[in-house]
Parts: sequence; structure tokens; C-alpha cells
Amino acid sequence: MASSSPVKFVYGLFIIIAFIFTLIALFTPAWRSYKGDGAPTFGVVTRDCGHGYRKVFDWDCQKWATKYPFEKITLALLILALFFEIMAIGCFFGLLSPRLRLQMPAISLSFLAFISLFAAIIIYAVRNEKKTAYLLSQTYELLADTSLGYSYWLALIATLFAFLATASAGGVVSKMTAVE
Repeated sequence: MASSSPVKFVYGLFIIIAFIFTLIALFTPAWRSYKGDGAPTFGVVTRDCGHGYRKVFDWDCQKWATKYPFEKITLALLILALFFEIMAIGCFFGLLSPRLRLQMPAISLSFLAFISLFAAIIIYAVRNEKKTAYLLSQTYELLADTSLGYSYWLALIATLFAFLATASAGGVVSKMTAVE
């Protein structure tokens, strides 16, 4: 049983890091970024209307509060991934007890978190590329050059850590069955 302890802690570390990155990606305002200094950025929950000569009118920025369907799906998948990650963190603490058998739920929850995150980043990236997003700044400059922002890349890192957590949870099961 003691031989699987390092694998358990690696699993716990990976799932906690995935949870932190998912939480940060959810609440930061840069899933879609306009190019240039002071340009606006839009997240799935929050937004930044820019500053300086590239600031967008408030009424135009407020319009973006109504999300497109793909952004709503991305938001739902991120919240679902957070739920699975919280449950997986609970399984990690349960794995520390020799009496509880939470290896399979740990794998399942980590895998479901990974699938939710993976689907969210794929859906957002594909649909964001097909969406033309013109905005007019307060200096009447037409802003149209968008790219995936840092929040998207944070979600991608969270997806990687969720995958690593799933793989290490599989290591916990293989170590546990080898010991028994």
C-alpha cells in the first residue's frame, strides 16, 4: 500500500493544478482577444472593454454580454469540468485512507473532467474561428482582428493536467491491484 503513495500524491497534485487552471480560465476575461494595445478582451464569464484609444463604447461592450450558443456551451462544459474536478479532489483525499476504495471513481471523474475541458476548448476554437466579430472603438477605429486569448490557453493547460491526472489515477489503480 505504501508503494502507491507517491502515485496518489502525483494524482492529487495534477488534479488540483487542473482545478486551479480551470477556475482561472473560467473567470479571466480573455478567451477572445482583439489585437493591439488597449484592445478589448472577452471571456466566457467576464469581459474587458479595453482602454485608451481602443476602448469600445459601453453599449457595444454590453451587447457582448449576451453570449453566442457556442460560448454558452463552453461555459457549461467548464462548469461541469469544475464539478468533476472538485469531486476528483475529494477522491484524492479519500485515497489517502486505506479503507476507502476510490480508485475507479478517481479515474472516472478525472476522465470526465478531461473530456469536458477538451470539448470546451475544441468547440470554442472551432466556432471562434468562424465568427466575425467587428467592434467600433471610441475613436471610430474598426476592430476586427481577433485571436484566442490567454484564458483559452489556460484552459488548454488545465486540459493537459486533467489528462495527466487521469493517467496517474490509472497508475494508482495498477499499483493498488499489484499490491493486493
